[in-house]
Amino acid sequence: MNQNKRSITKKIAYGPLCPVFSLSWAVFASVQRLLFRAKWKLKGLPMPTDDEIKLMRENVTFIFKSFERKSSAKRLYRSIQKYYPGVKVIIADDSKKPLMLKSEHVKVVHLPFNSGLSKGLNKALALVDTPFAIRMDDDQVLTPYTTFHKHLQFLRSHSELDLISVFQYTASAPLSWQSKIKPYFKETMDEAPKPLKIPHGTFLDKSYVVMGKVPNVFVARTEKFREVGYDDNIRMTDHLEFFFRAAGVLASALALDSFVLHYHNPFNKKYKKFRGDIAGDCTYIKNKHPLYFE
Repeated sequence: MNQNKRSITKKIAYGPLCPVFSLSWAVFASVQRLLFRAKWKLKGLPMPTDDEIKLMRENVTFIFKSFERKSSAKRLYRSIQKYYPGVKVIIADDSKKPLMLKSEHVKVVHLPFNSGLSKGLNKALALVDTPFAIRMDDDQVLTPYTTFHKHLQFLRSHSELDLISVFQYTASAPLSWQSKIKPYFKETMDEAPKPLKIPHGTFLDKSYVVMGKVPNVFVARTEKFREVGYDDNIRMTDHLEFFFRAAGVLASALALDSFVLHYHNPFNKKYKKFRGDIAGDCTYIKNKHPLYFE
């Protein structure tokens, strides 16, 4: 019954009314973002200080992958420069029509069409020349609660830690810390070939807790990030496989009071067609790790 409902819903969502749904969602997301901005402004939430911006400029490069969502990629770039003006950004783009974004602070790496997420992130990561890198997705934006500068400071003062992740909240989802935290406490990575460097669930302080797997938006030590890297043969489903291999190599923590906003339009039919093509990834991962991925 549930499968039939999903099938019917999918037919409606991606049928003739798909453009209407897509436009309606985009309008809703824009209004929601404006409301968030107004709320944060009324709260008087601070922007990064000049010293915090300088710290980021000298130590961090943002990297993300762009595919067939040029407006989203440009929105994220503007968001990064709003909070950390002058910071370096590297974008790997494999859109059919290349992303064009000119600025002294950004480098766009053009790849063959539909090269895949992993290959693009590896290309971007290879060009990073700062001690830390921040990995994001093109449909995210920074918020006053993202505070990458604080996570960078924490990493610099805790040599036992290699990576700090933040939550992502999807447009229209309730902003509940509890609902977002619970699933990650289950990601122990006990099945990984190597034990975690720091036990899963270890609180480093009240704001940071060690996790076997964390959200795919994080600041990390560049060399440790490269040591794990991504498998070019995995086009889209990199998340679990990355942290599976990262176990015992880098120590990851989740910031419990930090998040980015996630504006993924579920009615982007063209993007969904390529994003949902994961059968090859699943087969490859099962063959690569036959003892762990069934």
